[in-house]
Amino acid sequence: MNTTGHHTITDGSFGSLPTKLLQHASGAQAEIAVRGATVLSWTAPWRDGWAGYIDGYRDEADLLAQHGGRSAILFPFANRLKDDRYTFDGTTHEVGLQFPVDKEVIHGHARGHDWTVVAQDTDPASGAVSITFGFEVRPGDVDGYPFALDATVRFDLTETSLDLTLTYRNVGETDAPVAAGWHPYFTLPGHDTIDTLGLRVPARAQVVNDAGLIPLPGDAAYAPLDADLVHETLEGVQYDHAWDRLVPDADGVVRTLLTDPATGDGVAVWQKTGTLLVFTSDALDRKRESVAIESLETTTDAFNRPDRADDVRVAVGQEKTFAIGAHVVRGDRA
Repeated sequence: MNTTGHHTITDGSFGSLPTKLLQHASGAQAEIAVRGATVLSWTAPWRDGWAGYIDGYRDEADLLAQHGGRSAILFPFANRLKDDRYTFDGTTHEVGLQFPVDKEVIHGHARGHDWTVVAQDTDPASGAVSITFGFEVRPGDVDGYPFALDATVRFDLTETSLDLTLTYRNVGETDAPVAAGWHPYFTLPGHDTIDTLGLRVPARAQVVNDAGLIPLPGDAAYAPLDADLVHETLEGVQYDHAWDRLVPDADGVVRTLLTDPATGDGVAVWQKTGTLLVFTSDALDRKRESVAIESLETTTDAFNRPDRADDVRVAVGQEKTFAIGAHVVRGDRA
């Protein structure tokens, strides 16, 4: 761990895959693979020491196969498309399967390609050590997505937070559909299973899916909630579900909390807009070792939903930004 009082960014490796190691002057650290701009680990304060909060890939083969989409940048779309297709401006596009491990078209293709480092900031006067990766999408790169986009994702590591700013611009000649997100899995020190963790989602609607995890048509997709979703523990709780109509705190930031029920210590996953999805990892080999808390710009299958048409449309020359991240929280019961 870096304790020299300087921010640093150094080269690393994950098997044969190159990585970037971000070290904050405080001692916080994150490792990000160039493949997919994928966060492999994030170390931040935990009580009187340091601990990891991201449950990343275990090895190179795991990342290359994309088992679970761990910490994937979801781009140019997040989650599923009904029947692996969508219609945009009157044209129906059939999207091809990107990864053999997937049983369906899901999460876009940017997670499986190398991103390019376009900027780094280790200024000691800065509160964060930062790195920005870039990625291009062009017609012909993947079946069923004939659009041109330039994207960047900036990571800002502070003593207690890891924040992402995903920015993309339509550089093509036609409007394009985009629905981006981030797919990290979180764990807390001292908890080998999520069964002993508490969850709070500040939302006023649960997204209602069909058997294929596609939201129901129209208003039927949104089941109203009178208050936040709260689980004192996740024991016996299984989710691959999303929540909408998120409720921000007084500062305009929505915070989903994963905590140790005994103390309230944990992590807050933040966003200002969009939808929040929770996956308790029951379908994975590493069952219930961590929970995916996914900040998304909009709902699953948004490309096919008239009620989300404005969410996904990016006009020619238009640029959009989606800011998300996570920070350590200290409870009041320690």
